Amino acid sequence: MMQSTFIVAAVWLAGLGLRTFSSVLLRKTGALLYLAATYLAGYYVAGRSHGAGMAAAGAWFLLPWVEILLHVRPLRLPAEQVLDRRHPPSRDDFPQLETLTGEAEEMEFERCGDVGRENDGGKQFIRLFWRQRDRMQLAVCCHEQRGMALVHVSCTTRFSDGRQMISSDFPFSSAMKPAPGAEIRQVAEAETIEALVRAHEEWVAGEGAGATGAEELDPEMLMERVSGELSVQVQHNVAAGILLSTGDGRVRYSWRGCLYLWVQYLKDLVRMA
Repeated sequence: MMQSTFIVAAVWLAGLGLRTFSSVLLRKTGALLYLAATYLAGYYVAGRSHGAGMAAAGAWFLLPWVEILLHVRPLRLPAEQVLDRRHPPSRDDFPQLETLTGEAEEMEFERCGDVGRENDGGKQFIRLFWRQRDRMQLAVCCHEQRGMALVHVSCTTRFSDGRQMISSDFPFSSAMKPAPGAEIRQVAEAETIEALVRAHEEWVAGEGAGATGAEELDPEMLMERVSGELSVQVQHNVAAGILLSTGDGRVRYSWRGCLYLWVQYLKDLVRMA
């Protein structure tokens, strides 16, 4: 028994050590060693059963279903996503806000307003910015759900033909399919607003879509425009079967939608391992 314990511990510690390296290959190898250690733990505990080892390792991939079934499936979201004017959170709730605002203003973005929404126990705050010279929107967002907050920033360039190019440092895959015409690019490695904006500019230029082709907008109408785009995304996901209408002006995740979320989790698990 002691020998098997040492083997499991050695494999786990080897994985832990490899995860400290900056090399992507070594980090992914470390993640595989975590799986191997979990397999070995199940294998030895069940009396050298390969089936138990595989079940133990597979639990890593099935674990998200606990969150999906307990918290996501019961969620009810408004079909019409309406943003309204909000006071900014306190410094304790969103300590990065002023720093991020300063970074945005240094990049020549003008502050357009603070908006937000609340959905079934969660709330979202968004500070919107606009830069006229290249008609780019910047959004600093803070999502809060069950006492946990996640801050991210996005850049959006819209075109008169309905296309949108969106760069975001949001670290996880989207919980819904993007609306038709919207292309989202994750730039999770961007550590500053400047890095994110530069990456977005290069992407737009690389696609041959410069500022001259960007749609002209009235910055005062950004809140209404973003609200409408969020509502279009919800309706697109209803049409795709990811969301179901509850008949009272709200929507919820279908079983197909729950499966979609699980696949998104697996993609993140592979990408971030």
